[in-house]
Amino acid sequence: MTTAWRWTTVAVCALLVASVALGDKRAEREIRAEYAKTVQYTKQKNVEGLLRQMTADFLYKTPNGQVMSKQMVEQAMREQFRMIQKVDKRTTTIKRIEVKGNTARATTEEVLAFTFLDAQGKPHKVYTRARTRDTWVKTPQGWKVKMTEALSEETTVDGKKQ
Repeated sequence: MTTAWRWTTVAVCALLVASVALGDKRAEREIRAEYAKTVQYTKQKNVEGLLRQMTADFLYKTPNGQVMSKQMVEQAMREQFRMIQKVDKRTTTIKRIEVKGNTARATTEEVLAFTFLDAQGKPHKVYTRARTRDTWVKTPQGWKVKMTEALSEETTVDGKKQ
């Protein structure tokens, strides 16, 4: 193999690595944008927007191992949003994100604070902090979350731990 051929091979390999890295950075930006939409949709109590971000076979796994289908999650969201008077705060901090081709995994810390009215019309403040591991897949419609695993969750109602 000639020196020129070796350098050409090295250059092509470097370009391929750079191309993959740029693709991963683009994917990471797109997924970060989806998290920003999630925050906005939650503040708006926009169930349809949240559902559009999920794959048809989306699963949610609670910290105690219970697994919920997309349909179960939708029903729970609709019930919860009916009771919520106002979403006071919703943030997602991405702690780690790893993209491999058309799949990505992100570890996040999420905070949700809201006010809900009980059956007597009395307001209560709820604060939840959760760590999640989300699996994203690239679809023809963009990145969608396929699974959310709640790794931990702490909730208080009117300042009292639940």
